[in-house]
Amino acid sequence: MEVMECMRDRGRLLTLSYSYNAFVLNLNNVAISFGFLVANVLIIRLILALNRRSGPPPAPPPKQPEQLPLIRPLYSADVLKLEFEYARLTASEAMRDRHTMVNFYLLAFGVIATGVLAILSRETELPQSMGTLLLWILCAVGWLYFLKIIRLRQAWHESAKAMNQIKEFFILHDQNFEPDELRPAFRWQAHTLPSPGKPWTVFFYSALLIALLDSMAYVLGAALLDLSTLEFVLQADIALYLVFGFAFLAFHIWLYFAFLRDN
Repeated sequence: MEVMECMRDRGRLLTLSYSYNAFVLNLNNVAISFGFLVANVLIIRLILALNRRSGPPPAPPPKQPEQLPLIRPLYSADVLKLEFEYARLTASEAMRDRHTMVNFYLLAFGVIATGVLAILSRETELPQSMGTLLLWILCAVGWLYFLKIIRLRQAWHESAKAMNQIKEFFILHDQNFEPDELRPAFRWQAHTLPSPGKPWTVFFYSALLIALLDSMAYVLGAALLDLSTLEFVLQADIALYLVFGFAFLAFHIWLYFAFLRDN
């Protein structure tokens, strides 16, 4: 009887020791996942703060040179036409680059997802924690693409402003029409240009797609961290990681508007 009781006590001690070790490992995994989230927020907030810093003051306009005789006349209309064409071309390139950036990110997501599946299926000798590393590297790459989409939106808006400024100049100085007669012919004008932070544009949807996939990669990486140490994922951890994922997604959306907010 004493031997049986001793074995039971030893079994209880082993169970308590295993439970304690599992609790400590689980706590460490949650702390690592939360730390990764906080690191992302701090780094991107720093980038936002640096982006909002005012640069050097604009240079004053050049002084009016002395009147010099011209060998041949200059036609300002030709220069304005080339300037308008350049602005139109840069706006078109911003739209095309947006599509290219999204495709590159989807390609990177597919490659890393394939690698993670290979690790989970035991086709390689790599530990499952490598899946977490790959997915969180994807999050870092996703931030670069996300910020690039924002910059392309800013570039498109600046190009549209330049085109509208040239159109406004022609409206005011055209010799064949009065400004009030010519203005209705242009649907897109300076006062109708939407703000760069307008939601539900193609740029917003592209950024939202990257944000969703980034958040999924973050949550899956956190879950794989549990699988690599505990060989199972607690239901409470799943709920917690989902909360972290929604916070990660919300931070992406907030950041999109924060970067594009009108000064």
